Amino acid sequence: MTDEFPDNILYGIGEMVAARMGLHFPRERWNALESALKKAAKPLGFQDVVSLSHWLLASPQDETRVECLAPFLTIGETHFFRDEKLFRAFEEHLVPQLTASRSRYGRRLRFWSAGCATGEEPYSIAIVLKETIKELSDWHVTILATDINRDFLEKAAQ
Repeated sequence: MTDEFPDNILYGIGEMVAARMGLHFPRERWNALESALKKAAKPLGFQDVVSLSHWLLASPQDETRVECLAPFLTIGETHFFRDEKLFRAFEEHLVPQLTASRSRYGRRLRFWSAGCATGEEPYSIAIVLKETIKELSDWHVTILATDINRDFLEKAAQ
């Protein structure tokens, strides 16, 4: 790669990010990883990207050490009904199929909105369910919303 980033450094950081955060940076994406590290160095309080890299790879490699990279490795785009076609298909096809198939067996629906930043997508799911399912109060609905960026989660909680 570059003088700042020998292959073993990018490989090590990529493996650590994959193990701790589930984000994968194979060799083909090392440029994106390198770019994120360069953007992260100063805001995270490091003089340069080399210092950040050494700190990241130093022992012990705890969750907090890696999670500080989340804002620099993820996109963070979120808004209500973000993918219009997807939500239309969800409303017109998936919800009717799910409610028809589960109306006789417990009336339970569970959804997982992964990587949803501050939560507009799971709220969009809830809006569609409220508008689509008659007698929604007779159903047990769970919507799990997750993201790896703690700043987004704190904002969503507020």
